[in-house]
Amino acid sequence: MENVFADIAVPISALSTQFERPKRNAFVFITTEVDACKSAFEDLKQLEDVKEVYLSHGAYDIIAKVSGESFEHLREIVIKRIKNIGSIKSALTLTIV
Repeated sequence: MENVFADIAVPISALSTQFERPKRNAFVFITTEVDACKSAFEDLKQLEDVKEVYLSHGAYDIIAKVSGESFEHLREIVIKRIKNIGSIKSALTLTIV
């Protein structure tokens, strides 16, 4: 029997290079030191993996949307970049599944 799909067969390895893995996203709810909200806001805007930043009123001073290659990458962004900004007091991260 003739293989009618022979002309369109593509190795799986070739397909995997054509499609990017979907990015992982999270919202980070941030509390800053007193009177340091605008400074933290400007610092967050400079981070490559921070896609959106909003000032807010209420329990949190800033809400940031971050994007990364994996949940582990998101964790590194929050722990090593966001929490290292001096004016940030605390951060609560909610990942999007």
